[in-house]
Amino acid sequence: MERTREILRRVLDHYRRGWRPEGSDPFRVLIRTILSQNTSYRNERRAFERLEREVGVDPWSLAEADVEEIASAIRPAGMFRERAARIKEAAQLVLEKYAGDLRGVLEKGFEEAREELMTLPGVGRKTADILLLFSAKKGVIPIDRHINRIAHRTGIVEGNAGYDEVRRRLEEAADEDQYLDIHLALIQFGREVCRARNPRCSECFLRDLCPTFQERQEKNAANEIGAAAGI
Repeated sequence: MERTREILRRVLDHYRRGWRPEGSDPFRVLIRTILSQNTSYRNERRAFERLEREVGVDPWSLAEADVEEIASAIRPAGMFRERAARIKEAAQLVLEKYAGDLRGVLEKGFEEAREELMTLPGVGRKTADILLLFSAKKGVIPIDRHINRIAHRTGIVEGNAGYDEVRRRLEEAADEDQYLDIHLALIQFGREVCRARNPRCSECFLRDLCPTFQERQEKNAANEIGAAAGI
């Protein structure tokens, strides 16, 4: 636990509080999160801005829009036809079940709200947790692919740990008022340093705490010895 706390402390110290979520409209957060799945921040932002400009990011506009119109607007995010269908269906359900306003759901207890959000198209645990953190200020750290990778590489969790185990381990090591900053800082760290491909281990400020770095160092040393011995 102490090593996890030290990892989080260093990450928070390195990435000072900067960008904050824009507004708290849960429906807009929902659409932006659907667009962010398996794409870059740049492409997600471009798709969201085009959707806002060409269709409108509210349940009424999206429920009435043609799927092809939505797909054309969000093309930069990739998988645009599949996403467009999910977005339209989600908008229709939000209108039918909640009169276009998700705030009533977010006012419920964490587990109940999470389960209800996950009945919407395109909403899994991560998307639900993002809505609960960004729009409802609930005590949760959403786990995206960057955070999951960092947690496994640094040994915060074991290799077979799932989403909720990673989430709980991080939450137990931090104060609740740090959760949003931890989420954002870890994502930035994953994009800039602990990348999926070609991680910048030699520049990493967690080198001394990271078992993956140590394993790579030992492997490199063994290879050098083997090469020198002609093995």
